[in-house]
Amino acid sequence: MNLPNLLSVSRIFLMPFILWALWSDSRGLLLALMLAAVATDFGDGWLARRLGQVTEEGKVLDPLADKICLGSMAVALWLWRGFPWWAAALILMRDGLILLGGLSLMGRWKKVPSSNWPGKVAATVTAAAIIFYAMGWRPWGFYILLMALALAILSGVIYIHRLFPKGNGR
Repeated sequence: MNLPNLLSVSRIFLMPFILWALWSDSRGLLLALMLAAVATDFGDGWLARRLGQVTEEGKVLDPLADKICLGSMAVALWLWRGFPWWAAALILMRDGLILLGGLSLMGRWKKVPSSNWPGKVAATVTAAAIIFYAMGWRPWGFYILLMALALAILSGVIYIHRLFPKGNGR
């Protein structure tokens, strides 16, 4: 377990504290914890590349941590902060489809597929929308959420093309 992977795992371990801060409406603590989670998300990938510590485990841990964090926050915000149910459902469905597609590609390629850039940007913008909703900064949270969903659709199309490439004999 290297430092970048520890950062990914730490993001998962932050989630109960983030959810508690959201539920208890401790906004200062909530913002600090969410920003710490975002910092670990940027830090793990940057450190992995910088230190030459990109691992197959890290390629799984980082996006899995993202999906756990974004999915649990989307559900919690829907329950406690008026986050649109359809947006929470779309986030969960997209992440579920990406996980299934990634498992399928791992079976075909015998290695962990890397994320695409629109997917990384979509996750970052989704995190921003979640922060805005969690902090009650409306209507900006909704506008950012719409951008995130548009980017998620774009990245989903790219993932589908990777999963079902043209010219595969079908």
